[in-house]
Amino acid sequence: MDKIVNRKQQIKLFLLEFFSFLIVFSILGTILFVFYQRNTYTSIDNTLSRRATMSANSTNMMGPPDFQTITIYYNAKGKIVNSQNLSNMSSTVAKIKVNKSELNKIYNIELGSVTMRGVYLKVNSQMMVNRQGKTLKKNLQPKYALVLKNITPEIQSINRFKNLLLASLIVFGLIVFIISYIISRINMKPVLKAWKQQEEFVDSAAHEIRTPLTIIQNKLEGLMTKPNDTIKNQVGAIIMSLSEIRRLNGLTSDMLTLARANSNVITLDKAPVDFSSFMSEILEPYKDLIKSEDKKLVTAIDVNKPVLVDAKRVHQLIVILLDNAIKYTPKGATITVNSNIENRNLKIQICDTGIGISDKNKKSVFKRFYREEKSGNKQTGGNGLGLSIAEWIVRAHKGKIKVTDNPGGGTIFTVLLPVAK
Repeated sequence: MDKIVNRKQQIKLFLLEFFSFLIVFSILGTILFVFYQRNTYTSIDNTLSRRATMSANSTNMMGPPDFQTITIYYNAKGKIVNSQNLSNMSSTVAKIKVNKSELNKIYNIELGSVTMRGVYLKVNSQMMVNRQGKTLKKNLQPKYALVLKNITPEIQSINRFKNLLLASLIVFGLIVFIISYIISRINMKPVLKAWKQQEEFVDSAAHEIRTPLTIIQNKLEGLMTKPNDTIKNQVGAIIMSLSEIRRLNGLTSDMLTLARANSNVITLDKAPVDFSSFMSEILEPYKDLIKSEDKKLVTAIDVNKPVLVDAKRVHQLIVILLDNAIKYTPKGATITVNSNIENRNLKIQICDTGIGISDKNKKSVFKRFYREEKSGNKQTGGNGLGLSIAEWIVRAHKGKIKVTDNPGGGTIFTVLLPVAK
């Protein structure tokens, strides 16, 4: 079911990106075509307008057609009066019907395979002469003129440009199709990863919560079957129930911390910290505990200047790593805590000579609810969220954390936190 939902989400994202890109390219292509066509027609119309002005005000019959335009003069009855000056164009232009409703308008005229663009106007001059300078007879006096320009090459250029845009749109459509598919796959990876992490988190959280709740329920039900017993008689069940309740409180607190961290609700409160004194305060309560478990604590704190960190979160980080080292270190072993400034980074190392972590599982230790024990038992306590919180604290400080093998056996957790220059 989840795969089907994820597949549908990916298809929706792909189609959204594909059509978005396609619409953008289509709009861009349309704008380019409109501007190209408009500029082409503007240039043609400017030429026609200049020639039309000359023809309307000229007192002399215009000569042969020039390279760009031809001018046809009509008398009052609509007959051509300068056919002798039109050369081999006279038979073609004779097919053009005079339409006074189109007066002073620029429009296209189709003549077979040739497209002409022209303007029909009234001649203003009253004294028109022919090419020899003789005054024309009254019936040959031009009253109207039609200025034409052959725009077939321009129409062909516009069509070629349109075809080029269409071809480009098809090519870009294919490219966009591929890019959209790749982008949708890339964009879905963090979504699928988050989805998978959420599922794993919910499953693991449900498992972690179910066990203590079951224990508490069983103990309470057992107490109800013995209403006449004293607290002294049932102290074991009460202690175990309280222990599981404390573990539930710790679990919910850790889960809440991670949830807030992922939603960026928690912000760091950085301030200068005297790190040597700070570490001494953290390690002091652990000295007796480590000694009582027949283990040895070695410290080497070499930080002689204040560092800018969130003291509360770094305290939590060190406690998590130190607790982890104590849990997995057998009796008679050594736990070492080192700290110094290295390449403008505050370097903190917590080493143990315990059971170590396999190479296969080193990348997994920071995952939520992870435990090195394959069975996931609770012998060492904890809920598998500590190192996830530690990683978040380091990441929030824009630092790095890594886990390596201790040459003498065991594990080394190394933390690098950027500090002020």
